[in-house]
Amino acid sequence: MSIYKRQANAIIERYALPDWLKRHSAVVRDAAWDLSEALSAHGVDVDVDLVTAAAWLHDIGRSPLVAGDPRDHADLSALIVAAEGLPELAEIVRRHPVYALRDSARAPRTLPEKIVYYADRRGGLAIMPIEDRLNEQAERFPEHAAAIRATLAPVKALERELFAGLPFGPEQLCARR
Repeated sequence: MSIYKRQANAIIERYALPDWLKRHSAVVRDAAWDLSEALSAHGVDVDVDLVTAAAWLHDIGRSPLVAGDPRDHADLSALIVAAEGLPELAEIVRRHPVYALRDSARAPRTLPEKIVYYADRRGGLAIMPIEDRLNEQAERFPEHAAAIRATLAPVKALERELFAGLPFGPEQLCARR
């Protein structure tokens, strides 16, 4: 077991995430692992363990232990992972929210950031098509529905970038195991 996996598992338990959030985080983790593992197997330089741990911890800032903190959950996630001894994950988790791709100051730049962002766009409580995931988020946050739906084209462009050169397409993410 990698050091990242051990630390991430311990943090998840320590921050008492509710079952639904653990499930969502596990789906995002598995999608990020599948994509980063495939990229690595095809010669792309990516730290699979780092990406997987960041995906697992991306929503740690939604923990009930920090409920009431007025800061954005992604900013809290970044602070928590850094305080827990994983500062190399901070920017990756900070850049995962749906709105980040359309915000030049928050948009994912590095490959690990892009993978975690994309994995979160595919993972609700199960792997789902981007369109379904964005619709689900728009329904949960109707005040942001237009902005969430406007993210579809940029997310699809990111998807094309991430899957370019892979021998499988987005529809097979996590289905090849």
